[in-house]
Amino acid sequence: MAEKQKKKTYVCRQCLVIRYFLCAAALMIMAIPLLGEKLIPLSRLTAWHFVAIIWGIGIIGFVFKLIVDRPETREDQT
Repeated sequence: MAEKQKKKTYVCRQCLVIRYFLCAAALMIMAIPLLGEKLIPLSRLTAWHFVAIIWGIGIIGFVFKLIVDRPETREDQT
């Protein structure tokens, strides 16, 4: 009998990022009882602080990707 060839299935990058985020969020939630009083300074943070952090990380990531993924220009094209 002919052996069936197993095809590798690749996970898309967005799905991978979402999985990593969910794992990190779950770990943070599970760490809350262990950290206890060490999290008291974080109680002053509001949702707007987190919005600003997410926007900042997004802008930094965009600039980084813009620099890294910049197409190379050849001398004969200019």
